[in-house]
Amino acid sequence: MSDGLGFLTAVYRDGRVHIGGKSYPAGTFAVQLLNQYYKDDTAARIAVFRQSNWNVQEQLCAGYLNETDFIKAGKEILTILQTLPKLKPFSSLDIAAEKQRIAELFTEGNAAALSDYLRRRAAIAQFDGVFSPEYDKALFENGETMYATVLSTLRFYDAIPEDMRKALEQLKKFASHVDEADRFDEYHLLPIATEIFGTNSFPLHTEYIALPKRRNSRILVTARRMAFESYYSFVLTDFFEGLHHGHYPRQCEVCKQYFLMQSARRQKYCTYGTAPELYHGEKISCRRYAIIQGKAERAKDNPLKAAYDRRCSAIRSEKSRGTISAEFAQAAQEMAKRRLEQAEEDDAYAKTSYYADLQRAKLYADTGKRMK
Repeated sequence: MSDGLGFLTAVYRDGRVHIGGKSYPAGTFAVQLLNQYYKDDTAARIAVFRQSNWNVQEQLCAGYLNETDFIKAGKEILTILQTLPKLKPFSSLDIAAEKQRIAELFTEGNAAALSDYLRRRAAIAQFDGVFSPEYDKALFENGETMYATVLSTLRFYDAIPEDMRKALEQLKKFASHVDEADRFDEYHLLPIATEIFGTNSFPLHTEYIALPKRRNSRILVTARRMAFESYYSFVLTDFFEGLHHGHYPRQCEVCKQYFLMQSARRQKYCTYGTAPELYHGEKISCRRYAIIQGKAERAKDNPLKAAYDRRCSAIRSEKSRGTISAEFAQAAQEMAKRRLEQAEEDDAYAKTSYYADLQRAKLYADTGKRMK
């Protein structure tokens, strides 16, 4: 969108995407599309408002413009902008500013100016390069800019439904083939992704900017700010940026929702979904439901469980040597088990503190405090 590039712009740095004033793990929006495509008929609501859009695109390419269709096309886009916030990342963007831009672009005055530009352009073409009295440098510069802006805006909104459908089918296919990989890292997952997505070429505007290393940090680092001319180019960029950092979509075997994995373990259940059945009258997580059903992930596929098992083995060895009491050993194992359960429920804790909390010195110190 030549005049509206700020509408769909994201900054990528170190496996995270910064958009709409917030930061997310790269790959988040590919997963959002998988989960939100059918919700509230979002895709269907957007797809139906394109008839005038198509008409105006054909007219502009043919060199004329119907003012009524032009005004209707603007109204169609404004209607689409009522629905787009149901889909991330649009819910985080400045929709009000984009509505204002569209309202100011698709006016009767601009329709008349474009019609005059197209008429003059056609008249000049008849002179076969000879200077024409129809030529006005300032008018033509403004007309060319408006022509490009209107056409790119129409194409952006016209393409969103197909962009969503195409990306959805490819992402679903990728998620269904993830388990074919020997390991869940970039080296093993990239061949599957390239086979499904193929080679894609799309316009992308990139610039390098200075970004605070952390929130409120004075230290600046280099980041890439990308402006996307289509929703499809944004989703694919988000997916491959995530894959580069070991992030990939998986489908929960319990609730069937998709979630973003950020490690190479074979996790089968999401941490935020709700199981389809109550347990003793209460809602439980998908992972807890799987454990109750006897379908817990195997320890060899779960580095969290493997770290827990190693610590418990060390505790048992120390108890047998008499370096710690049986009472202390039991309390330490119980604390280690609680930390495992917390890590399995909370990905942030698993990535930041879990392994440190299982270290002998830390675990034993906390166990000693708890026993006092």
